[in-house]
Amino acid sequence: MRRVARPAVVAAWIACAASSCSSTDVTLATLPTGDDAGTPPPPPRCASNLDCPSGTSYCDKPSCGSPSGTCVLFPVEGCNEEQPVCGCDGLTYFDHCLRQAAGIAAETPGPCPGLTCGGPSKVACPADTFCAQLGGMGPGHCSPVAEGNCWVLPAQCPPPSQGSNLWDSCPPAPGQHCLDTCSALRAGGSYGRAIMCP
Repeated sequence: MRRVARPAVVAAWIACAASSCSSTDVTLATLPTGDDAGTPPPPPRCASNLDCPSGTSYCDKPSCGSPSGTCVLFPVEGCNEEQPVCGCDGLTYFDHCLRQAAGIAAETPGPCPGLTCGGPSKVACPADTFCAQLGGMGPGHCSPVAEGNCWVLPAQCPPPSQGSNLWDSCPPAPGQHCLDTCSALRAGGSYGRAIMCP
């Protein structure tokens, strides 16, 4: 059975078409924009990694002695930029991204002070770290008994950047000439800055 429009409705349509009806906007919903959505809540406060969501964040602090910090997400991109920092755990990290990936609370710029591994007593570094000593220019800065620092390195060494330091082993050894910093650290032992490199 066909339905037939009621005459009153048809008349309204015809009248509207003849008198050019004006349309009005009807707001059904308002979506927030970046300007009016408000600021996101601050990251949660923490005293240790146990206070942060497990597996996704760690407790980052302004300094190693700070009693509290904020939960920060672990880095998601690779860490392979030569910019050494000393973590609160006494290990030297190749860059701050590796320190963050390890969930270490804070850092100070540069390698950790003092020599912490190797030497006559052959002090070992923790698992998955490397003991190496990087000295001054030329073989005269090499130590006959290599003591060094424990380094955390990226899974793969990045290609050396232009102007980066290159190293020779002490004493000189085949294949240990003009190594980039990461490769020298991974090989372990004592190194002085290379003078003549191709």
